Amino acid sequence: TKTVAEAIAKRMGGDLCEISEQGAVTPNVDPSSYGLVVVGTPVNGFSPSIPIKGYLTQNGAKLSKYALYATYSLTPMGTLGAMEKLVGKKPIVAEKFKSADIKLGKIDSKVDAFVASLKK
Repeated sequence: TKTVAEAIAKRMGGDLCEISEQGAVTPNVDPSSYGLVVVGTPVNGFSPSIPIKGYLTQNGAKLSKYALYATYSLTPMGTLGAMEKLVGKKPIVAEKFKSADIKLGKIDSKVDAFVASLKK
């Protein structure tokens, strides 16, 4: 998940924040101060991670425009839909990245397409 986040941030020239196991954001920033926020999660038990669920529950209303992605090993199932439901509105784009492809370094074209969608 972090590898994908770093690739997106590099291509977008954006800030990168990490959400800890406890749900704290480092650095602590207000998402409403951004025109676009990209939120990624590993798939845990066919759903978003607990810290991401907490972040989206607390901050979903503050996201004017947002995008989602999930990294998965077996199947992402309804992870992206669950994230969207927590925010309460549709993301501008949502994507899934398979862990095996990330480990093999085979995500560049998919990240490029994701970023191109964000820039539209």
